[in-house]
Amino acid sequence: MYKVFKRFIISLTACSSCLFSEDLTSKIYTHLFIHDTPSAILEAKNLLKIHPDSKELQFALIRALSERGEDVEAIKVWKKVSNEELDSKQKRNLLEILGWGVLKKSEDSSLQFVRLTSLIGAALTRDAKAIPVLLRHLRGTNALFRAVAVNLAANYGDAPLQEELLRLLKEEKVWYVRLEVIKASGRAPSVAVRAVLKEIIANPKTLAEEKSAALIALVSMYDSVDEEELKTLVKSNRAGLRQLGCEVVSALELKDKVGYVIPLLQDASPDVRISALSVLALMRLDSYKGKKVTALIENNLHDTNPAVALTAAYLCLILKAEKGELVFRKWIEDPREENRRLASGALAKTGVFGAKLAKEFLLKGKDSYVRVNLALGLIGIRENVNEACGVLYAALISEKETKWMWEHEHHFLFRSLAPSKVGFIEQVPNYPALVDQLTRLELLSLLSVMRHPKALDAVKDFLKHTSWGVSGAAAVTLLQEGDENAFLAVQDLLDDPDEKLRIQAALILAMIGSDPRAVGVLQEAYTHVDRDMKIHILEAIARIGAPESIPFLVNILEEPFQVLRVVAASALIQCLYH
Repeated sequence: MYKVFKRFIISLTACSSCLFSEDLTSKIYTHLFIHDTPSAILEAKNLLKIHPDSKELQFALIRALSERGEDVEAIKVWKKVSNEELDSKQKRNLLEILGWGVLKKSEDSSLQFVRLTSLIGAALTRDAKAIPVLLRHLRGTNALFRAVAVNLAANYGDAPLQEELLRLLKEEKVWYVRLEVIKASGRAPSVAVRAVLKEIIANPKTLAEEKSAALIALVSMYDSVDEEELKTLVKSNRAGLRQLGCEVVSALELKDKVGYVIPLLQDASPDVRISALSVLALMRLDSYKGKKVTALIENNLHDTNPAVALTAAYLCLILKAEKGELVFRKWIEDPREENRRLASGALAKTGVFGAKLAKEFLLKGKDSYVRVNLALGLIGIRENVNEACGVLYAALISEKETKWMWEHEHHFLFRSLAPSKVGFIEQVPNYPALVDQLTRLELLSLLSVMRHPKALDAVKDFLKHTSWGVSGAAAVTLLQEGDENAFLAVQDLLDDPDEKLRIQAALILAMIGSDPRAVGVLQEAYTHVDRDMKIHILEAIARIGAPESIPFLVNILEEPFQVLRVVAASALIQCLYH
């Protein structure tokens, strides 16, 4: 039946070709329409023997070869026609076909890394052609690919992808994939998603990481809340929903609803008490400073849970109550390192209210993590800036062997610098080193912002001793809070005699500012760096999106390494769309 239908379509098209001035390419495109690419290629080659100068036939052959996955041969044909005069639209269409041909072929590679690169490359084009690719992986059996596809699909607003994310939110069983789905759901708000997230929060069996991610995702969806819903949340028999009620009051700054939060200061759940205390601290109203409320707050100062006690102390300092300072002194000198770090992070968060105490422990403290946390707090309020920047610089230079991270485990409101406890995960190569680099980049950015005299030295030292494993998001962290001087400091490195510094600076500038001045440095370095660096260079060129990079990228499509061809193909499409 299929063969009969195929012959009918071809004969019908052939007849129409005769009637309408014999379109040479009609048979080729008919074969492509029914996904018979071998016949399309054969037809195109046979016709080219008769009409070797026909641009239309050459274009049709390029498309047929690309759809067949014969991308190398398609590029050879492109090389033959590209020297001829083509209008910009024709050239753009052909290059797009070539790029997608490489990406589609790589989907079927036997190498997992190539397939993963193809998935990411297709999604980064932001083209509608990427939607079927994402759907296939969201429905696939490979958990790693599902996790990556979830993150990528969340950036698309298309209904099929949003429906698939909702299905995964309900059904996904693999833990790390489920966590990614929960995080991504905050970017795809809907009534159905909100209902599922509430179930996750209310379930006592929900893991702490999932609950925290669901809370963040759900709170981000609220732009308003009616009184009955808020009452239901704060009076729920589920601790997770009571905590959500507090977070909603805080996120929406519902100052007239603080009364619903006050009874939760004596809740049985430590997490709910922390949230209630945090709401009062963040709202900073005078209306709850009565004796009864003060007594409830002070009761939490003596809690054996350090996170509860320090949140209460944080609130007391803001209310200018001396009892808060005593609690901070107790925990910042605690024998346990994690308690000292939590206390220093909380004290840094108090700003001007805890400045006196922060200065005292900045000078006499022996724990380097405590001193860095306090230094960050003082820089935030622009007090003792020189001393605080000196603490950051000393830590960055002296603590090169220890990996760092920002610790949020004990409290969602306070963060503190801590030795890394991050483990390796399947979906991100060398994940602990990446987290460490992200953390250090943030401190380097702060030194640049504050114009510390040794900021550029610290940046150079970091780049010299760090291989480029930082993602685009990590690179953005370096200068996202910086002023023009911070940006110029990295631009100066483009002319540094040290090639590694030039490349690193060019990568950062490409990732952050899409600075076209980085293109020359990157393309010049490409030929004599290792494969991993070549991938980073191609990603950076894609981020810049300069049309001048198109000939360079087309040449990369002929490289023997499939991964490089895939990244170059994605970069090519992004440059065309730029």
